[in-house]
Amino acid sequence: MNSLIRVFCVVWLSALLAACGSDGIGPKRDINDPTNSLVFAYIDMTGAPSKKIYEASLKPQGEEGYWHMTVSDDGRLLSQPVLPPGSYQISRLAGPNHLYNFPLYGRNETAVRIQQPGIYFLGAYRYVRLKSGQFDVERVSSPSELELLQRLQKEDWVKGTQWEARLRDRIAALRGKR
Repeated sequence: MNSLIRVFCVVWLSALLAACGSDGIGPKRDINDPTNSLVFAYIDMTGAPSKKIYEASLKPQGEEGYWHMTVSDDGRLLSQPVLPPGSYQISRLAGPNHLYNFPLYGRNETAVRIQQPGIYFLGAYRYVRLKSGQFDVERVSSPSELELLQRLQKEDWVKGTQWEARLRDRIAALRGKR
């Protein structure tokens, strides 16, 4: 019996560690796969108990599991560069000693549906504490998509990937709209 429990614990811990090392559910995706989409968002946590985000997750609609997002050093810019087509929304944020779970039912402000590969801006938000002790996010106008794309260009994970050119092209397109 003890050996069975040990085997179960080893298998469970191995699965847990494997999940921590991946970008999300399913097989690992190559960052240079042209079918990937990049989604990004900005969340200002100034009003939250933890002022900085350390971890963030996207929940795919109708699927188990989560896609983990990269969090910038300032703890506000979130990105995920290897998403396949589907519907997603930010479902969880974690800061020091705090976990912020969005409701799993219905859509929240950050919901996006990806049908074609591309770059998707989920928006810029700020944390709002509700009277009930719960929280919400409220859309803000700054920083803009253009400002955040320029910040993303400087992130270490972008260098040497398809996202260098794709971000440059998106920035040029936004500058052309002015």
